[in-house]
Amino acid sequence: MSLDKKSQLSDKQLAILESEMQNHRKSVGLAYVLLIFLGSIGVHQFYLGKTVRGIVYLVLGIAGGVTFFSGGMAALAGASSAGGLGFLGIICLTALGILILIDLFTLPKQVRTANEEAEGKILSQLLDCRDDYLDRQAKFGSKVLAV
Repeated sequence: MSLDKKSQLSDKQLAILESEMQNHRKSVGLAYVLLIFLGSIGVHQFYLGKTVRGIVYLVLGIAGGVTFFSGGMAALAGASSAGGLGFLGIICLTALGILILIDLFTLPKQVRTANEEAEGKILSQLLDCRDDYLDRQAKFGSKVLAV
């Protein structure tokens, strides 16, 4: 589908597309660095434009860390309800660990998908500009300046 849309672009628009993709292209290497060092708070998902998934990682990371730490501190203080709080932290951190483990294997595909989505969005914008120009040219004749 992308090749079909690209074939409709002029050389100038193709150059604009390539320039815009240089600005919007995501890197697999950077995504892995973010996953390894900041994956527990979802920074790699925010980088890929997946805000909802990033928020899920962030909530699981913060909630898991806080409840696990609080449960451990309460257990050291001898509180009887410490086990439940610590267990909630373990559940959150286990879920987060599973998500991060899945990301270790699927991150290249996630980056490729993010790049394809960015390219599709830019292509649509370029085609819309071209269509607007053609509509103005048909309406006003040769008085329209080239885009």
